[in-house]
Parts: sequence; structure tokens; C-alpha cells
Amino acid sequence: MKLPAVLPMRPYLREVVWGGRRLGECYHKDLPADKPIGESLEVSALPGMESEVANGPLAGWSLARVMGAFGAELVGEPVWERYGGDFPLLIKLLDPREDLSIQVHPDDQYAQEQGLGKWGKMEAWYVLHSEEGRIAHGLRAGVGRRELEAAIAGGRVEEAVEFFPVHPGQVVFSPPGTVHALCRGVVVYEVQQSSDLTFRLYDYKRPGLDGRPRQLHIAQGLEVIDFGRSAPPPASWREFADGLLVESEHFTLRRHGPCRAGVSHPASPAFAALTLIEGGARVRGEGVECTLRAGETALVSAGQQVEVLPAPECEYLIAAPRGEP
Repeated sequence: MKLPAVLPMRPYLREVVWGGRRLGECYHKDLPADKPIGESLEVSALPGMESEVANGPLAGWSLARVMGAFGAELVGEPVWERYGGDFPLLIKLLDPREDLSIQVHPDDQYAQEQGLGKWGKMEAWYVLHSEEGRIAHGLRAGVGRRELEAAIAGGRVEEAVEFFPVHPGQVVFSPPGTVHALCRGVVVYEVQQSSDLTFRLYDYKRPGLDGRPRQLHIAQGLEVIDFGRSAPPPASWREFADGLLVESEHFTLRRHGPCRAGVSHPASPAFAALTLIEGGARVRGEGVECTLRAGETALVSAGQQVEVLPAPECEYLIAAPRGEP
């Protein structure tokens, strides 16, 4: 069987205690009734939370199955070699009805040394909607480990972090070691390493889906926080040259649009994940074409040229892995 140039994806919908219903209202996700869905995992190889191919010759295949069958042909030889056969990225849409926990993620080295897996968690957000919402991003000036420990002990963690109002079109980049939280009323697109490692520092004493308080990871969180680095504030996409929003160790993120005419994307040695954020479009590759509407994602196989045809106009994000450290 031949690997298609373009694979439209069907997301895994994740129930979480802080989740809402706007992914159905805004992006036509088929949410299960009466469940708080906080995450639509558009491109995911996480065990038990995998996205699937939505249609075409591989319809119904999980991403892991596609990886098993096509490997480097799907992701590209440099990516295959660097990540040892693991799918390297996770693409999500997030809708918080409540503030998320104040948290931090480890880097690759810490995850491997502690036996927590191969990969840490570097991530970036693109704000899609904001109902006068805010995010937590970084520690306030003068807050070091001692001050943060005291704030945690005293239940004053919110006083130790920086909060920023956010608006649609803003970009937030969070390397491992950054204290942060997505807050209610803010819907984001997220690209991250393929990892679910999160260390919660504070969670408002709320119960989880099982009715019990959710676990905190204070000792681990304090170990991985980068107290020497200040976190940049959210920035509008208009501040970035040529639509390049993020260029990091593990991935790049680009924005395109508004587009009213076809856009051709040349073949790349690595795969790409194309997510429509406004309007509608057809994505055409060699011998295949799929239609996307806002909130939907297609994988473009490595080495494949594609054309995005607005219907009648669109805006979209393209995330791609880095094949070299």
C-alpha cells in the first residue's frame, strides 16, 4: 500500500476536569454529551490517546499503525534517526472552562535520568479565542526557589507568577522549566513534544474526575524550574517575520494567511502538520486531496509537495519537527 501525500486526521477527545464545550461550538468537534472535553488531540501518538486517519485509503488507522507501516517514509529520515522511531510531536486544541493547574514541564535530560520516558515537554500556544482571558507565564521578578517554596507552603502560588491578558493571534512559547498555566476563557492551539509529563505546583484544591484531589508534584517541579530565565510575554503574530512564530530545538511553527489564492508548499525532508484556524481550504498533494475547515488538521508526509486552495479564504498553522538537535 502506498503512503498518501496528505492524511486528514480525526482527533482523540480527552475528558479532563477543567474542560469545556467550546471545541464543539467553535470547531464542530463531536463531543460526547455531558462530559468536560478540554483537549482535542489532533495529531497524537500517545498510547491510549491516539488520533486516527479520518478518510482515504488509510481511514481508521491510528497514527501508531501508520508509523509502524511507513516509518521514515512518513516522518522523514532525519526525524526518524533523531527520535529513534518515535513520533516526535503532539498537536492539540485546548478549551479550559476553569484555570489549569500552575505547572512546569521537564526537559529531555531530566525525563531520561529519572526514568520518566525519552522526552520532556517543550510547547508553544497560538491563541484562537479569548473571553478577556489571561495566562500565567513565568515567575514574578525577585521570585527564586526560596520565595516560590514559601508561596507554595502558604497557598500563595498565584502571587508568585506573572499573569498576562491574551488576545487572539498571540503566541506563547514555553521551553521546559517555564512555570505556566492556561486560564479559563482562552482557547489555544498547542504544538509540543510528544510527551504527557506535567508537574503540578498548585491546583486550587479541586478534585479530579474521580472525586479525589489531583496529585501535586512539588519536589519534581522545583527541581526542573529554570529560575535563571525570564519568560517572554505573549506576542502578536504580526511581530514575527515571514510568519515564523517559533523556531526551537524540537519544532518550528509558521502562520499563513489570510489567503485568498492557492499557496504551494515545497517538499520538505520532514513531515508537517497543517491546522486550519480560519475559513476553509482544500489541501492537494500527489494523487490526493482533502477538505479542511477551521479546527481540522492534516498530516503532510515527508518529501511531499502540497497546495493549499482557500475556499474562499483561510488562515492556517504549520508545525514541523526539527531533524537535527
